[in-house]
Amino acid sequence: MDKLKYLFLIINLNLIAQNNGFLWPLNEPISLVGNYGELRPNHFHAGLDFSTQKKTGLPVLAAAAGYVSRIRVSALGYGKAIYITHPNGKVTLYGHLTSYIPEIASYVKAAQYKNESFEIELLPGKNEIEVKAGQIIGYSGNTGNSSGPHLHFEIRDEITEVPLNPLSYYKIQDNQKPVVTHIGIYNLEDTTSPKFIKALPVNAKTGKLKKDTIELSKNLLGIAFSGYDCFTAGGSKNAIYKIMVSMDGKLVFHQQLDGIPFSDQRYVNQVSEVVEKVKYQKCFMSQLYPDGMFKSAFRKGRIIIKDSDYHLIDVAFADENNNTTKISFYVKANKLGYYKPPFINGDTYLDCLQDFIFDKKGLQIFIPKRTLFNSTPIIFENTLKTTGKLIILPSDASLNSTAIVGFEIPPRFMKNKDKLVFSNNQQIYLPILHGDSVFYSVKNFGWFQLFIDTMKPTIFTEASVAAMQQNKSLKQINFIVKEELSGVKDYRLTCNGKWVLMEYDPKSNRMIYYFDADTPKGKLDFKLEVTDRCNNKNELSFTITRK
Repeated sequence: MDKLKYLFLIINLNLIAQNNGFLWPLNEPISLVGNYGELRPNHFHAGLDFSTQKKTGLPVLAAAAGYVSRIRVSALGYGKAIYITHPNGKVTLYGHLTSYIPEIASYVKAAQYKNESFEIELLPGKNEIEVKAGQIIGYSGNTGNSSGPHLHFEIRDEITEVPLNPLSYYKIQDNQKPVVTHIGIYNLEDTTSPKFIKALPVNAKTGKLKKDTIELSKNLLGIAFSGYDCFTAGGSKNAIYKIMVSMDGKLVFHQQLDGIPFSDQRYVNQVSEVVEKVKYQKCFMSQLYPDGMFKSAFRKGRIIIKDSDYHLIDVAFADENNNTTKISFYVKANKLGYYKPPFINGDTYLDCLQDFIFDKKGLQIFIPKRTLFNSTPIIFENTLKTTGKLIILPSDASLNSTAIVGFEIPPRFMKNKDKLVFSNNQQIYLPILHGDSVFYSVKNFGWFQLFIDTMKPTIFTEASVAAMQQNKSLKQINFIVKEELSGVKDYRLTCNGKWVLMEYDPKSNRMIYYFDADTPKGKLDFKLEVTDRCNNKNELSFTITRK
Protein backbone atom coordinates (compact mmCIF):
# COMPACT_ATOMS: atom_id res chain seq x y z
CA MET A 1 0.00 0.00 0.00
CA ASP A 2 1.53 3.36 -1.01
CA LYS A 3 1.90 6.14 1.56
CA LEU A 4 -0.94 8.29 0.16
CA LYS A 5 -3.49 5.48 0.35
CA TYR A 6 -2.27 4.54 3.82
CA LEU A 7 -2.60 8.14 5.00
CA PHE A 8 -6.13 8.35 3.55
CA LEU A 9 -7.09 5.12 5.37
CA ILE A 10 -5.72 6.39 8.70
CA ILE A 11 -7.59 9.72 8.33
CA ASN A 12 -10.85 7.93 7.57
CA LEU A 13 -10.44 5.52 10.48
CA ASN A 14 -9.81 8.44 12.81
CA LEU A 15 -12.89 10.25 11.50
CA ILE A 16 -15.03 7.15 11.98
CA ALA A 17 -13.82 6.79 15.57
CA GLN A 18 -14.38 10.50 16.24
CA ASN A 19 -17.90 10.45 14.78
CA ASN A 20 -19.21 7.36 16.62
CA GLY A 21 -18.83 5.06 13.64
CA PHE A 22 -19.93 7.50 10.92
CA LEU A 23 -18.02 9.30 8.17
CA TRP A 24 -19.13 12.62 6.79
CA PRO A 25 -21.26 11.99 3.66
CA LEU A 26 -19.27 14.51 1.57
CA ASN A 27 -15.53 14.49 0.95
CA GLU A 28 -15.59 18.28 1.02
CA PRO A 29 -14.97 20.97 3.65
CA ILE A 30 -17.99 20.57 5.90
CA SER A 31 -20.38 23.50 5.70
CA LEU A 32 -23.79 23.06 7.30
CA VAL A 33 -26.61 25.31 6.11
CA GLY A 34 -29.44 23.59 7.96
CA ASN A 35 -29.59 21.67 11.23
CA TYR A 36 -31.86 19.27 13.06
CA GLY A 37 -35.11 20.61 14.48
CA GLU A 38 -35.33 23.81 12.45
CA LEU A 39 -38.85 25.20 12.26
CA ARG A 40 -39.95 24.59 8.68
CA PRO A 41 -43.47 24.89 7.17
CA ASN A 42 -45.53 22.10 8.79
CA HIS A 43 -42.50 20.16 10.02
CA PHE A 44 -39.32 20.17 12.04
CA HIS A 45 -36.24 19.66 9.88
CA ALA A 46 -35.29 16.01 10.28
CA GLY A 47 -31.56 16.13 9.54
CA LEU A 48 -28.60 18.18 8.35
CA ASP A 49 -28.32 20.17 5.14
CA PHE A 50 -24.80 20.24 3.70
CA SER A 51 -23.78 23.08 1.42
CA THR A 52 -22.53 21.98 -2.00
CA GLN A 53 -21.46 25.53 -2.92
CA LYS A 54 -24.47 25.96 -5.23
CA LYS A 55 -23.18 23.08 -7.37
CA THR A 56 -24.63 19.68 -8.24
CA GLY A 57 -22.75 16.47 -8.94
CA LEU A 58 -20.52 16.23 -5.85
CA PRO A 59 -19.80 12.62 -4.83
CA VAL A 60 -21.97 11.49 -1.91
CA LEU A 61 -20.43 8.87 0.38
CA ALA A 62 -21.94 6.12 2.50
CA ALA A 63 -21.48 7.27 6.10
CA ALA A 64 -20.85 3.68 7.24
CA ALA A 65 -20.89 0.14 5.91
CA GLY A 66 -24.28 -1.45 5.37
CA TYR A 67 -26.76 -2.19 2.62
CA VAL A 68 -29.13 -0.07 0.53
CA SER A 69 -32.52 -0.84 2.09
CA ARG A 70 -34.67 1.72 0.31
CA ILE A 71 -34.50 3.80 -2.86
CA ARG A 72 -37.05 6.51 -3.49
CA VAL A 73 -37.48 8.56 -6.66
CA SER A 74 -40.06 11.34 -6.43
CA ALA A 75 -40.77 14.68 -8.05
CA LEU A 76 -41.44 15.99 -4.53
CA GLY A 77 -40.05 15.39 -1.04
CA TYR A 78 -36.43 14.25 -1.03
CA GLY A 79 -36.39 13.74 -4.81
CA LYS A 80 -33.88 11.03 -5.57
CA ALA A 81 -32.98 9.48 -2.22
CA ILE A 82 -31.05 6.50 -0.86
CA TYR A 83 -31.49 4.84 2.54
CA ILE A 84 -28.70 2.68 3.97
CA THR A 85 -29.25 0.31 6.90
CA HIS A 86 -26.19 -0.21 9.13
CA PRO A 87 -25.29 -3.02 11.55
CA ASN A 88 -25.54 -0.63 14.52
CA GLY A 89 -29.34 -0.35 14.12
CA LYS A 90 -29.27 3.02 12.38
CA VAL A 91 -30.41 4.06 8.91
CA THR A 92 -28.84 6.95 7.02
CA LEU A 93 -30.71 8.90 4.36
CA TYR A 94 -29.21 10.92 1.49
CA GLY A 95 -31.70 13.21 -0.24
CA HIS A 96 -32.06 15.53 -3.27
CA LEU A 97 -29.49 13.56 -5.28
CA THR A 98 -29.07 14.32 -8.96
CA SER A 99 -28.08 10.74 -9.85
CA TYR A 100 -26.99 7.36 -8.50
CA ILE A 101 -23.84 5.37 -9.15
CA PRO A 102 -24.21 3.06 -12.21
CA GLU A 103 -24.99 -0.07 -10.17
CA ILE A 104 -27.87 1.61 -8.37
CA ALA A 105 -28.97 3.64 -11.40
CA SER A 106 -29.40 0.52 -13.56
CA TYR A 107 -31.29 -1.20 -10.72
CA VAL A 108 -33.66 1.76 -10.47
CA LYS A 109 -34.06 2.19 -14.23
CA ALA A 110 -35.03 -1.44 -14.70
CA ALA A 111 -37.76 -1.06 -12.08
CA GLN A 112 -38.96 2.21 -13.61
CA TYR A 113 -39.36 0.60 -17.03
CA LYS A 114 -41.03 -2.45 -15.52
CA ASN A 115 -43.56 -0.23 -13.74
CA GLU A 116 -43.61 2.44 -16.47
CA SER A 117 -43.18 5.14 -13.84
CA PHE A 118 -40.52 7.74 -13.07
CA GLU A 119 -41.67 7.90 -9.45
CA ILE A 120 -40.87 4.68 -7.65
CA GLU A 121 -40.01 3.20 -4.28
CA LEU A 122 -37.79 0.13 -4.01
CA LEU A 123 -36.89 -2.00 -0.99
CA PRO A 124 -33.78 -4.06 -1.87
CA GLY A 125 -33.00 -7.11 0.23
CA LYS A 126 -30.16 -7.25 2.73
CA ASN A 127 -27.68 -8.83 0.32
CA GLU A 128 -28.68 -7.08 -2.90
CA ILE A 129 -26.73 -3.78 -2.75
CA GLU A 130 -24.03 -3.77 -0.09
CA VAL A 131 -21.88 -0.68 0.47
CA LYS A 132 -18.67 0.08 2.31
CA ALA A 133 -17.95 3.08 4.53
CA GLY A 134 -16.86 5.99 2.35
CA GLN A 135 -18.05 4.37 -0.89
CA ILE A 136 -19.64 6.73 -3.43
CA ILE A 137 -23.36 5.98 -3.70
CA GLY A 138 -24.56 8.92 -5.78
CA TYR A 139 -24.10 12.58 -6.59
CA SER A 140 -25.53 15.66 -4.92
CA GLY A 141 -28.30 17.59 -6.59
CA ASN A 142 -31.43 19.69 -6.30
CA THR A 143 -34.26 17.19 -6.89
CA GLY A 144 -37.59 17.12 -5.06
CA ASN A 145 -38.68 19.93 -2.76
CA SER A 146 -35.28 21.55 -2.64
CA SER A 147 -34.81 25.31 -2.78
CA GLY A 148 -31.25 25.01 -4.11
CA PRO A 149 -28.43 22.50 -4.56
CA HIS A 150 -27.48 20.79 -1.30
CA LEU A 151 -27.32 17.39 0.38
CA HIS A 152 -29.98 16.48 2.93
CA PHE A 153 -28.72 13.86 5.39
CA GLU A 154 -30.50 12.00 8.18
CA ILE A 155 -29.80 9.33 10.78
CA ARG A 156 -32.86 7.30 11.79
CA ASP A 157 -33.53 4.53 14.25
CA GLU A 158 -34.00 1.34 12.22
CA ILE A 159 -36.91 0.01 14.31
CA THR A 160 -38.93 3.14 15.10
CA GLU A 161 -37.86 5.10 11.98
CA VAL A 162 -37.60 8.20 14.19
CA PRO A 163 -35.07 10.70 12.79
CA LEU A 164 -32.29 11.39 15.30
CA ASN A 165 -30.10 14.44 15.71
CA PRO A 166 -26.99 13.70 13.61
CA LEU A 167 -24.89 16.03 15.78
CA SER A 168 -25.30 13.48 18.57
CA TYR A 169 -23.02 11.29 16.40
CA TYR A 170 -20.77 13.82 14.66
CA LYS A 171 -18.30 16.22 16.20
CA ILE A 172 -18.08 19.60 14.50
CA GLN A 173 -15.89 22.63 15.07
CA ASP A 174 -18.20 25.19 16.63
CA ASN A 175 -17.35 27.89 19.15
CA GLN A 176 -20.26 30.20 18.32
CA LYS A 177 -22.78 30.92 21.05
CA PRO A 178 -26.49 31.06 20.16
CA VAL A 179 -27.77 34.55 19.38
CA VAL A 180 -30.97 35.80 21.01
CA THR A 181 -32.62 38.95 19.66
CA HIS A 182 -35.85 39.09 21.69
CA ILE A 183 -37.53 37.62 24.73
CA GLY A 184 -41.33 37.46 24.60
CA ILE A 185 -43.81 37.14 27.45
CA TYR A 186 -47.26 35.56 27.14
CA ASN A 187 -50.31 35.80 29.36
CA LEU A 188 -51.46 32.23 30.09
CA GLU A 189 -54.56 32.93 32.19
CA ASP A 190 -56.63 31.19 29.52
CA THR A 191 -54.72 27.92 29.14
CA THR A 192 -56.23 27.29 25.70
CA SER A 193 -55.42 30.71 24.24
CA PRO A 194 -51.98 32.21 25.05
CA LYS A 195 -51.84 35.99 24.54
CA PHE A 196 -48.59 37.76 23.67
CA ILE A 197 -48.21 40.76 26.01
CA LYS A 198 -44.57 41.91 26.07
CA ALA A 199 -41.57 42.09 23.74
CA LEU A 200 -38.14 42.50 25.35
CA PRO A 201 -35.39 43.36 22.82
CA VAL A 202 -31.88 42.08 23.52
CA ASN A 203 -28.98 44.51 23.10
CA ALA A 204 -26.92 43.19 20.19
CA LYS A 205 -23.62 44.45 21.68
CA THR A 206 -24.02 43.34 25.30
CA GLY A 207 -26.25 40.29 24.76
CA LYS A 208 -28.44 41.48 27.61
CA LEU A 209 -31.98 42.82 27.77
CA LYS A 210 -32.26 46.55 27.29
CA LYS A 211 -34.47 46.51 30.38
CA ASP A 212 -34.01 43.65 32.83
CA THR A 213 -36.61 44.53 35.47
CA ILE A 214 -40.15 44.03 34.22
CA GLU A 215 -43.43 44.84 35.93
CA LEU A 216 -46.53 43.13 34.55
CA SER A 217 -50.25 43.22 35.21
CA LYS A 218 -50.38 39.42 34.78
CA ASN A 219 -48.95 36.65 36.92
CA LEU A 220 -49.56 33.46 34.87
CA LEU A 221 -46.82 33.69 32.29
CA GLY A 222 -45.08 31.91 29.45
CA ILE A 223 -41.65 32.72 28.03
CA ALA A 224 -40.74 32.84 24.33
CA PHE A 225 -37.71 33.92 22.36
CA SER A 226 -36.46 34.87 18.94
CA GLY A 227 -32.96 33.73 18.08
CA TYR A 228 -30.69 31.42 16.13
CA ASP A 229 -27.43 29.51 16.22
CA CYS A 230 -24.51 29.54 13.76
CA PHE A 231 -21.80 26.92 13.33
CA THR A 232 -19.36 29.56 12.08
CA ALA A 233 -19.22 33.34 12.44
CA GLY A 234 -21.58 34.85 9.90
CA GLY A 235 -22.81 31.40 8.85
CA SER A 236 -26.34 30.15 8.26
CA LYS A 237 -28.87 30.90 10.97
CA ASN A 238 -29.98 27.56 12.39
CA ALA A 239 -32.19 26.26 15.18
CA ILE A 240 -31.03 26.45 18.79
CA TYR A 241 -30.53 22.94 20.13
CA LYS A 242 -31.36 23.34 23.82
CA ILE A 243 -33.51 25.82 25.75
CA MET A 244 -33.89 25.87 29.54
CA VAL A 245 -36.10 28.26 31.52
CA SER A 246 -35.82 28.65 35.29
CA MET A 247 -37.57 30.81 37.88
CA ASP A 248 -35.65 31.58 41.08
CA GLY A 249 -33.25 28.75 40.26
CA LYS A 250 -35.96 26.12 39.68
CA LEU A 251 -36.15 24.57 36.22
CA VAL A 252 -39.60 24.96 34.68
CA PHE A 253 -38.92 24.13 31.02
CA HIS A 254 -36.26 22.13 29.15
CA GLN A 255 -36.48 21.42 25.45
CA GLN A 256 -33.79 19.58 23.52
CA LEU A 257 -34.01 18.80 19.82
CA ASP A 258 -33.53 15.03 19.71
CA GLY A 259 -35.63 12.22 18.24
CA ILE A 260 -38.74 14.02 16.92
CA PRO A 261 -41.08 11.37 15.41
CA PHE A 262 -42.73 12.09 12.06
CA SER A 263 -46.10 11.74 13.78
CA ASP A 264 -45.29 14.86 15.82
CA GLN A 265 -44.07 17.01 12.94
CA ARG A 266 -47.11 19.30 12.71
CA TYR A 267 -46.58 20.43 16.30
CA VAL A 268 -44.14 22.89 14.73
CA ASN A 269 -47.16 25.06 13.87
CA GLN A 270 -47.95 25.31 17.58
CA VAL A 271 -44.41 26.16 18.66
CA SER A 272 -43.92 29.52 16.97
CA GLU A 273 -45.75 32.76 16.31
CA VAL A 274 -44.89 35.94 14.41
CA VAL A 275 -45.56 39.12 16.36
CA GLU A 276 -44.81 42.47 14.69
CA LYS A 277 -42.54 40.75 12.14
CA VAL A 278 -40.55 38.91 14.85
CA LYS A 279 -40.81 35.12 14.96
CA TYR A 280 -41.00 33.83 18.53
CA GLN A 281 -40.50 30.26 19.68
CA LYS A 282 -42.60 29.32 22.72
CA CYS A 283 -41.04 27.84 25.85
CA PHE A 284 -44.28 26.40 27.20
CA MET A 285 -46.61 23.66 26.04
CA SER A 286 -50.06 23.69 24.55
CA GLN A 287 -52.97 21.76 26.04
CA LEU A 288 -51.92 18.67 24.05
CA TYR A 289 -48.30 18.15 23.09
CA PRO A 290 -45.88 15.41 21.94
CA ASP A 291 -44.56 13.40 24.85
CA GLY A 292 -40.99 12.98 23.65
CA MET A 293 -40.06 16.54 22.68
CA PHE A 294 -39.41 17.88 26.17
CA LYS A 295 -36.86 16.80 28.75
CA SER A 296 -38.65 18.53 31.58
CA ALA A 297 -41.62 20.85 32.01
CA PHE A 298 -43.00 21.87 35.38
CA ARG A 299 -46.65 22.92 34.90
CA LYS A 300 -46.08 22.65 31.12
CA GLY A 301 -43.52 25.46 31.35
CA ARG A 302 -45.97 27.93 32.89
CA ILE A 303 -44.55 30.49 35.32
CA ILE A 304 -46.87 31.26 38.22
CA ILE A 305 -46.12 34.30 40.41
CA LYS A 306 -47.98 34.12 43.70
CA ASP A 307 -46.78 37.32 45.41
CA SER A 308 -45.77 40.90 44.67
CA ASP A 309 -42.00 40.26 44.90
CA TYR A 310 -39.50 40.34 42.05
CA HIS A 311 -38.56 36.91 40.70
CA LEU A 312 -35.48 35.95 38.73
CA ILE A 313 -36.04 34.40 35.30
CA ASP A 314 -33.07 32.68 33.64
CA VAL A 315 -33.26 31.46 30.06
CA ALA A 316 -30.27 29.43 28.84
CA PHE A 317 -29.64 28.60 25.17
CA ALA A 318 -27.03 26.02 24.15
CA ASP A 319 -25.83 24.20 21.03
CA GLU A 320 -24.62 20.62 20.77
CA ASN A 321 -21.06 21.73 21.71
CA ASN A 322 -22.49 23.36 24.85
CA ASN A 323 -21.72 26.91 23.70
CA THR A 324 -24.21 28.73 25.91
CA THR A 325 -25.98 32.08 26.00
CA LYS A 326 -27.87 33.13 29.10
CA ILE A 327 -30.52 35.84 29.40
CA SER A 328 -31.59 36.88 32.90
CA PHE A 329 -34.21 39.35 34.07
CA TYR A 330 -36.59 40.03 36.93
CA VAL A 331 -40.38 40.03 36.72
CA LYS A 332 -42.95 41.37 39.15
CA ALA A 333 -46.71 40.92 38.97
CA ASN A 334 -48.63 43.99 40.10
CA LYS A 335 -51.85 42.04 40.02
CA LEU A 336 -52.43 38.45 41.08
CA GLY A 337 -54.96 36.48 39.07
CA TYR A 338 -56.13 32.94 38.52
CA TYR A 339 -56.69 30.62 35.61
CA LYS A 340 -59.79 31.70 33.74
CA PRO A 341 -62.28 29.58 31.84
CA PRO A 342 -61.89 29.85 28.07
CA PHE A 343 -63.41 32.95 26.53
CA ILE A 344 -66.10 31.61 24.24
CA ASN A 345 -67.02 33.88 21.37
CA GLY A 346 -68.14 31.65 18.55
CA ASP A 347 -70.82 29.37 17.17
CA THR A 348 -69.72 26.56 19.45
CA TYR A 349 -66.77 25.29 21.48
CA LEU A 350 -64.37 22.57 20.42
CA ASP A 351 -62.92 20.43 23.20
CA CYS A 352 -59.71 18.98 21.76
CA LEU A 353 -60.09 15.90 23.97
CA GLN A 354 -63.46 14.99 22.45
CA ASP A 355 -64.71 14.17 18.95
CA PHE A 356 -66.34 17.25 17.44
CA ILE A 357 -69.37 16.96 15.15
CA PHE A 358 -71.16 19.91 13.55
CA ASP A 359 -74.22 19.36 11.37
CA LYS A 360 -76.24 22.44 10.49
CA LYS A 361 -77.79 23.93 7.35
CA GLY A 362 -76.25 21.33 5.08
CA LEU A 363 -72.73 21.76 6.49
CA GLN A 364 -71.11 18.78 8.21
CA ILE A 365 -67.78 18.94 10.00
CA PHE A 366 -66.08 16.12 11.87
CA ILE A 367 -62.90 16.79 13.85
CA PRO A 368 -61.57 13.71 15.70
CA LYS A 369 -60.34 14.15 19.23
CA ARG A 370 -56.68 15.17 19.59
CA THR A 371 -56.71 16.74 16.13
CA LEU A 372 -56.19 20.20 17.63
CA PHE A 373 -53.52 20.95 20.24
CA ASN A 374 -55.78 23.37 22.12
CA SER A 375 -59.50 23.57 22.77
CA THR A 376 -61.02 26.62 21.12
CA PRO A 377 -64.20 28.47 20.27
CA ILE A 378 -65.03 27.87 16.63
CA ILE A 379 -66.90 30.01 14.12
CA PHE A 380 -68.39 29.03 10.75
CA GLU A 381 -69.42 31.38 7.99
CA ASN A 382 -71.16 29.36 5.29
CA THR A 383 -72.00 31.06 1.98
CA LEU A 384 -71.28 28.03 -0.17
CA LYS A 385 -74.61 28.17 -1.99
CA THR A 386 -74.23 31.82 -3.03
CA THR A 387 -70.49 32.53 -3.21
CA GLY A 388 -68.86 29.10 -2.95
CA LYS A 389 -67.06 30.24 0.21
CA LEU A 390 -66.68 28.70 3.65
CA ILE A 391 -64.83 30.29 6.57
CA ILE A 392 -63.76 28.28 9.62
CA LEU A 393 -62.22 30.29 12.47
CA PRO A 394 -59.81 30.52 14.19
CA SER A 395 -57.81 30.51 10.98
CA ASP A 396 -54.51 30.02 12.84
CA ALA A 397 -55.59 26.86 14.68
CA SER A 398 -52.98 24.11 14.30
CA LEU A 399 -54.24 20.71 13.18
CA ASN A 400 -52.19 17.64 13.96
CA SER A 401 -54.23 15.46 11.59
CA THR A 402 -57.09 15.86 9.16
CA ALA A 403 -60.65 17.06 9.70
CA ILE A 404 -63.58 16.22 7.43
CA VAL A 405 -65.66 19.01 5.86
CA GLY A 406 -68.80 18.00 3.94
CA PHE A 407 -71.78 19.79 2.43
CA GLU A 408 -74.53 19.49 -0.11
CA ILE A 409 -73.25 20.45 -3.53
CA PRO A 410 -74.62 23.86 -4.56
CA PRO A 411 -76.87 23.47 -7.64
CA ARG A 412 -74.64 25.60 -9.87
CA PHE A 413 -71.73 23.23 -9.24
CA MET A 414 -73.67 19.98 -9.64
CA LYS A 415 -72.83 19.51 -13.32
CA ASN A 416 -69.09 19.33 -12.55
CA LYS A 417 -69.23 17.86 -9.06
CA ASP A 418 -66.37 15.42 -9.73
CA LYS A 419 -64.09 18.38 -10.56
CA LEU A 420 -65.04 20.51 -7.58
CA VAL A 421 -61.85 21.43 -5.72
CA PHE A 422 -61.61 23.21 -2.37
CA SER A 423 -58.88 25.85 -2.14
CA ASN A 424 -57.36 27.15 1.09
CA ASN A 425 -54.28 29.38 1.00
CA GLN A 426 -52.69 27.62 -2.01
CA GLN A 427 -53.62 24.22 -0.57
CA ILE A 428 -55.91 22.29 -2.92
CA TYR A 429 -58.24 19.59 -1.63
CA LEU A 430 -59.91 17.07 -3.94
CA PRO A 431 -63.54 15.91 -3.65
CA ILE A 432 -64.85 12.70 -2.15
CA LEU A 433 -68.33 12.28 -3.61
CA HIS A 434 -71.27 10.72 -1.82
CA GLY A 435 -74.55 11.16 -3.68
CA ASP A 436 -75.32 14.87 -3.90
CA SER A 437 -72.81 15.73 -1.17
CA VAL A 438 -69.09 16.29 -1.32
CA PHE A 439 -66.48 15.77 1.41
CA TYR A 440 -62.95 17.06 1.83
CA SER A 441 -60.18 15.94 4.14
CA VAL A 442 -58.50 19.19 5.27
CA LYS A 443 -55.48 20.06 7.41
CA ASN A 444 -56.18 23.77 7.88
CA PHE A 445 -58.88 26.15 8.97
CA GLY A 446 -59.43 29.58 7.43
CA TRP A 447 -60.94 30.75 4.15
CA PHE A 448 -62.04 28.09 1.67
CA GLN A 449 -63.22 28.66 -1.90
CA LEU A 450 -64.88 26.20 -4.28
CA PHE A 451 -63.52 26.01 -7.82
CA ILE A 452 -64.39 23.88 -10.81
CA ASP A 453 -61.27 22.56 -12.49
CA THR A 454 -62.08 21.69 -16.11
CA MET A 455 -58.88 23.16 -17.55
CA LYS A 456 -56.45 20.82 -19.24
CA PRO A 457 -52.75 21.06 -18.39
CA THR A 458 -50.75 23.06 -20.94
CA ILE A 459 -47.85 21.29 -22.68
CA PHE A 460 -45.20 22.56 -25.07
CA THR A 461 -41.53 21.91 -25.83
CA GLU A 462 -38.92 24.41 -24.72
CA ALA A 463 -37.30 24.31 -28.16
CA SER A 464 -39.37 24.19 -31.33
CA VAL A 465 -39.66 20.91 -33.21
CA ALA A 466 -37.81 22.53 -36.14
CA ALA A 467 -34.96 23.61 -33.86
CA MET A 468 -34.70 20.13 -32.34
CA GLN A 469 -34.72 18.61 -35.84
CA GLN A 470 -31.76 20.76 -36.88
CA ASN A 471 -29.77 20.23 -33.68
CA LYS A 472 -27.41 17.38 -34.51
CA SER A 473 -26.07 17.23 -30.95
CA LEU A 474 -29.49 17.13 -29.26
CA LYS A 475 -29.16 15.23 -25.98
CA GLN A 476 -32.50 15.88 -24.33
CA ILE A 477 -36.01 17.16 -24.85
CA ASN A 478 -37.41 19.65 -22.35
CA PHE A 479 -41.18 19.78 -22.01
CA ILE A 480 -42.83 22.67 -20.18
CA VAL A 481 -45.95 21.51 -18.33
CA LYS A 482 -48.19 23.90 -16.44
CA GLU A 483 -51.16 22.93 -14.30
CA GLU A 484 -52.49 25.92 -12.38
CA LEU A 485 -55.18 24.48 -10.11
CA SER A 486 -55.47 20.87 -8.99
CA GLY A 487 -51.90 19.82 -9.89
CA VAL A 488 -50.35 17.10 -12.05
CA LYS A 489 -51.42 13.55 -11.19
CA ASP A 490 -49.98 11.44 -13.98
CA TYR A 491 -47.75 11.79 -17.05
CA ARG A 492 -46.67 9.39 -19.74
CA LEU A 493 -44.19 9.77 -22.59
CA THR A 494 -43.94 7.26 -25.43
CA CYS A 495 -41.41 7.03 -28.24
CA ASN A 496 -42.56 5.03 -31.27
CA GLY A 497 -45.41 3.72 -29.14
CA LYS A 498 -43.24 2.50 -26.24
CA TRP A 499 -43.11 4.04 -22.78
CA VAL A 500 -39.84 5.88 -22.11
CA LEU A 501 -38.39 7.30 -18.91
CA MET A 502 -38.76 11.01 -18.30
CA GLU A 503 -37.82 13.08 -15.24
CA TYR A 504 -40.25 15.57 -13.72
CA ASP A 505 -39.16 18.72 -11.89
CA PRO A 506 -42.25 20.64 -10.64
CA LYS A 507 -40.07 23.56 -9.46
CA SER A 508 -39.29 24.48 -13.06
CA ASN A 509 -42.45 22.96 -14.61
CA ARG A 510 -40.14 20.77 -16.68
CA MET A 511 -40.39 17.17 -17.80
CA ILE A 512 -37.12 16.05 -19.35
CA TYR A 513 -36.38 13.15 -21.65
CA TYR A 514 -32.67 12.28 -21.95
CA PHE A 515 -31.38 10.43 -24.99
CA ASP A 516 -29.45 7.34 -23.91
CA ALA A 517 -28.09 4.12 -25.35
CA ASP A 518 -31.63 2.73 -25.65
CA THR A 519 -32.90 5.64 -27.75
CA PRO A 520 -33.21 4.42 -31.37
CA LYS A 521 -32.04 6.36 -34.39
CA GLY A 522 -34.15 7.40 -37.33
CA LYS A 523 -37.73 8.62 -37.12
CA LEU A 524 -38.94 9.17 -33.53
CA ASP A 525 -42.63 9.71 -32.82
CA PHE A 526 -43.03 11.27 -29.37
CA LYS A 527 -46.31 11.56 -27.51
CA LEU A 528 -46.65 13.13 -24.05
CA GLU A 529 -49.90 12.69 -22.10
CA VAL A 530 -50.46 14.67 -18.88
CA THR A 531 -53.43 14.26 -16.54
CA ASP A 532 -54.25 16.55 -13.62
CA ARG A 533 -55.76 15.53 -10.27
CA CYS A 534 -59.27 16.22 -11.57
CA ASN A 535 -58.64 13.87 -14.53
CA ASN A 536 -58.40 16.63 -17.13
CA LYS A 537 -56.06 15.29 -19.80
CA ASN A 538 -53.96 16.88 -22.53
CA GLU A 539 -51.40 15.50 -24.97
CA LEU A 540 -48.68 16.69 -27.29
CA SER A 541 -47.34 14.72 -30.27
CA PHE A 542 -44.47 15.47 -32.65
CA THR A 543 -41.87 13.71 -34.76
CA ILE A 544 -38.14 14.28 -35.10
CA THR A 545 -35.41 12.33 -36.85
CA ARG A 546 -32.30 11.28 -34.96
CA LYS A 547 -29.26 10.46 -37.04
